[in-house]
Amino acid sequence: MNTSDKVLFNEKCSICNIEIQHYKKRSNVKFIDCSEMDDKYLKKLHVILADGNELVGVDAFIYVWRRTKGYNWLATLTSLPVIKQIAKFIYSILAFLIYWRFKIFIKS
Repeated sequence: MNTSDKVLFNEKCSICNIEIQHYKKRSNVKFIDCSEMDDKYLKKLHVILADGNELVGVDAFIYVWRRTKGYNWLATLTSLPVIKQIAKFIYSILAFLIYWRFKIFIKS
């Protein structure tokens, strides 16, 4: 892991924050609150790599899980092609619902 990689998460979203606080205790990943950033970052988990590339959604979670004690198995499982496609579909729906919950109830 490059130490200048950063994971952007919405700290003001209770669902997002609970999960990320758990990962923080078990990893050395650098997490950054994006709750005041563009909607692009509020809609899905993002990882900004040192070279400027971004990982989004399921790929961002795989990045986090690979670097979180006890979660490498989940990263490996989710990386399997069929599982990854299913995970991306489910994550898109969940992320959409969580984003709109945040926009309607928290940010307004």
